[in-house]
Amino acid sequence: MAVKLAPESPASRLSWLGAAKPGRDVFRFGISIFVGATFSAVQVFVIPRRLDLATYGQYRLFLVYVTYIELLNFGLVDGAFLRWAGRRPDTIAFEWRVIARWLLGIQALLIGIALLARALVHDSTIQLYLIAFAVCATFVNVSVLSSYALQASGDFKRAGRIFFLAPALFVLTIALTSFHSLTAMLLAYVGAFAVAAGYAAFSVMRVGHTITREAHLPSDLSRSTLIRSGAPVLGANVAAVLARSADRVLVSIVAPITSFALYGFASTVMVAASVATQALSRVALAHAARRPLSDRAMFLGGFLDAIATAYGIGLVAEPFFEYLVARFLPAYVSALPIVRALTVGLPLSVAIQVVLVGTLQSYGLVRRQLLVGLCGFALVVIFCGTALSLHAPLWIVAASASAAAAVMIAVGDVIVRRVVVEARGQTSLQFIAVIAAQSVALGAALALSDNWMVRSVTYGALAVLPTWLMYQRVQKHGW
Repeated sequence: MAVKLAPESPASRLSWLGAAKPGRDVFRFGISIFVGATFSAVQVFVIPRRLDLATYGQYRLFLVYVTYIELLNFGLVDGAFLRWAGRRPDTIAFEWRVIARWLLGIQALLIGIALLARALVHDSTIQLYLIAFAVCATFVNVSVLSSYALQASGDFKRAGRIFFLAPALFVLTIALTSFHSLTAMLLAYVGAFAVAAGYAAFSVMRVGHTITREAHLPSDLSRSTLIRSGAPVLGANVAAVLARSADRVLVSIVAPITSFALYGFASTVMVAASVATQALSRVALAHAARRPLSDRAMFLGGFLDAIATAYGIGLVAEPFFEYLVARFLPAYVSALPIVRALTVGLPLSVAIQVVLVGTLQSYGLVRRQLLVGLCGFALVVIFCGTALSLHAPLWIVAASASAAAAVMIAVGDVIVRRVVVEARGQTSLQFIAVIAAQSVALGAALALSDNWMVRSVTYGALAVLPTWLMYQRVQKHGW
């Protein structure tokens, strides 16, 4: 006998989340971000020592394009997240089982296509990439679907673990073995995501353990409806990823593999931006969905202060990072100017996605969200493409990417205020000014001394005021 899930009223959907505070969930995700960033930092110093420069460049090339594998769920996962906003955990857990089966079917088909394509090409590196992309897509998309289910259920603790579990396992595997080939590295990478996907799926199953018999499938739940609703969001998200990584794509096309290895090494700093964007955007949207329309823009605007505060604090560690590179990876010292240029754009990239794109998404303006992503992508292509065409040094290319992000946040601000009435009293100018002040403080500290401790102390003294002011604004938000 089937068990039908009880219908949900708006009040029942929200009651289980009523006491939730964004600050608590941001803190939980912040811990996950910190742990994930720590393991990512370890990767920076472990993997280049295991691979020669050309092989490391091939590995970084894989990382550039693996960021797009969420395209291979065709919007099914994003449609599920939109559907689950504000629903009860048991409902989400039941529907997750159904949607996960659909997702695995799609991924199995893609693995078959990859195997067929592998037989048609003769380059061994391309063959390896094809299989690694297809298999990794399965595990990543299952992890993302499960993470969305946990976030929609209000379980940010387990959802946060998913963010750092794969990089942690990957680093531990590399540290405990003696891998020296691209094949071994990709095997370890995909294996780490396989374990993370298993943990994520098990966590969601625990949410719905009270449902022991098959429930009736809701009449409005189908693959086609989820893909139709999720595809525009997926497109907008991919456009945002393109805007963040277009510089690396261009460099990978134009520059030799050894030069790309240096740029790829420097772009490791953007991993923190990517992880922070994923974590903060989901916290922001989950909480914004439970607020009236009149409050959403103001609530999401508060994340600008949180991002500026985190950036100001995080820059204290940058001189120590440079010291470690000079001490343990002397072959990559020439990449440090690129690191500095990309670091400036890090908080801007996060703010664009979390605040501007998040505001548009929370009001259902997906087409405008896509417009922001495409504008960002176009600006990066124009700025970085011009620098590359002039044969500028790679740090100039990186600075061009950061400049494009600065222009984009101003353009996106205009787009948001034109279409969202509630956002017209807000501006990101103060945020940009604070980021500029913090970045100038770091530049001055790096110029005044060669000692990393003196640099960190000098930066802290110069940047303490703007960072403290941003922290005080975060406190006023009641987080």
